[in-house]
Amino acid sequence: MGSSSLWLEAIKFQIDTNNLPIRAEQTRERLRFFPTMVGSQLIIEPLLVGLLWHQVSHQAILIWLATLVLMHITEMRSWWKFRHETQTVEQCRAWRFRFILYAGGIGAMWGLAAVCFFPPALVYQVLIICVVLGLSAGAVTMNPIYPPALYLYLASILLPTIFRVAYENDAMHWILAAMLSLFTIVVLDSGRHLGRTFYISLSQRYENLSLVEQLTKEKSRAESANREKSRFLAAASHDLRQPLQALMLFSDALQDVAQEKNTKQLSGQIGKSVNALVEMFDELLDVSRLEAGIVEARWQNFKLQPLLDRLYVDLIPLANSKGLDFDLPNGDWVIYSDPFLLDRILRNLISNAIRYTDTGKVLVRCTPCGEGLRLAVVDTGIGISQEALAHIFEEYYQVDNQHRDRRKGLGLGLAIVRRVENLLHCTVEVKSTPGVGSEFSFAVPLGSVEQQLAQPFVETYSQYDLAGATVALIEDDLDIRQILAGLMKEWGCDVFAGEHAEDVMRKIDVAGARPDILVCDYRLPLGMTAVQVINRMHELWGDGVPSLILTGDTAPEVLQNIHASGAILLHKPITPQRLKAMMHLSMHGES
Repeated sequence: MGSSSLWLEAIKFQIDTNNLPIRAEQTRERLRFFPTMVGSQLIIEPLLVGLLWHQVSHQAILIWLATLVLMHITEMRSWWKFRHETQTVEQCRAWRFRFILYAGGIGAMWGLAAVCFFPPALVYQVLIICVVLGLSAGAVTMNPIYPPALYLYLASILLPTIFRVAYENDAMHWILAAMLSLFTIVVLDSGRHLGRTFYISLSQRYENLSLVEQLTKEKSRAESANREKSRFLAAASHDLRQPLQALMLFSDALQDVAQEKNTKQLSGQIGKSVNALVEMFDELLDVSRLEAGIVEARWQNFKLQPLLDRLYVDLIPLANSKGLDFDLPNGDWVIYSDPFLLDRILRNLISNAIRYTDTGKVLVRCTPCGEGLRLAVVDTGIGISQEALAHIFEEYYQVDNQHRDRRKGLGLGLAIVRRVENLLHCTVEVKSTPGVGSEFSFAVPLGSVEQQLAQPFVETYSQYDLAGATVALIEDDLDIRQILAGLMKEWGCDVFAGEHAEDVMRKIDVAGARPDILVCDYRLPLGMTAVQVINRMHELWGDGVPSLILTGDTAPEVLQNIHASGAILLHKPITPQRLKAMMHLSMHGES
């Protein structure tokens, strides 16, 4: 935009609905300085009258002073009455008219003084010129925010002064007139620049406010969509886990009774498909549990080698199926961490490495670093581009899987790693070269060999004896209830099973028994939950009855509610071996 266009735009000072916020702010800023500008002139005007008292007509200068005071009273009265009316286009336009009227009137009175009260003595001429220059400079510094009023005021006061000085028609006064003309040009341009700067700052401010408002709305919309997604996944997870639990139990039973070769092979394939489906649900469950904040790190001193051996046994078949070399180190390292969360990080990293490596090897390195041990998972796979590195820890993001090959999972493995690393106070670092391979590494603290070492991976399912245990089983799904009751009876338990809690408790009371453990689905008929059943059990038999809650829910509020109840949470589907182990551990005060 050219200079002339900027001048024209500033003089027009267009006010409409598009620029109303900025114009309203300019108006309010001008009103904020209004008392200061009027007050300063009310002080200067009587002083000027006193200085010129013996140089000009007393009557004329008193009329001039009285007129100015009356004008100041009028504009202050208007300011007091309408100072808050700056919200609408009409109100701002009304103030534009008042500003121009007051600025033009006051400026004209000062221009009149410069013409009519120009004294013959040079010293008094210089004095009145200095007053005019001071008023002009003060107007530019205090009132650049409302350009039309500023330009009118400066023109009304400076142009008559220049004319009167030039009217003396001698060399000295012509030089003074030229200097005043130059001053007028400079001060008008300075006022334009200051006004433009203020306008631009206001425009940027409101643009930023608009962007912040838009971002806030987008953030709220995204959060709402995320909540809807979580509710959908929780509902879908619950509805699908119920039949999946029955399917897993029936699949296990089928494999136990299958005799013929073809039947065994078919039942084995069904079991593999069920297990793959369970693994996908477990990934969703892990994210839900971590988001709910119910997962806590249990720090222990333990040997790392059993954890590595466990990973090797579980993952070597997958590596062999792809013809990959799979190597884990051997060592007598003792570390201080949560063994199961550490297992989760390493398992996800190694599984990802095998999944995205077609030839070569996958290996784990352990390197001492300061007071810790750096664990690194290295592969010779497809690698990760720089663009993809910024997204690999996002949920459902997968490198080179646009067709969503189900064999490559759901894309939650690294998202789970990112959440678990916060619990273990470590940071997973990534180095990768496309076509060469990747390295994921993080550090864990070394443990103390002087303290008793935990043995978290010793499995003794066969030693869990439940013979003689009295079990209260409450499950509204008939198929699941029947097969669970059958399993528990095979384990030697005395089972009181039913759909409704009151019916089960009545059966136990009639039998004169006391439950050793409660196994209960979370959502029950008539709006009852397992937490309410636990409270009722405690009223009847005290707080000593341990509780296992089986659920397909993954909603954070449900997980937090169960966690707060003190019960052990088991998500469907659960294998019979794990259920038996958890029942035994909870009955013996372990978790």
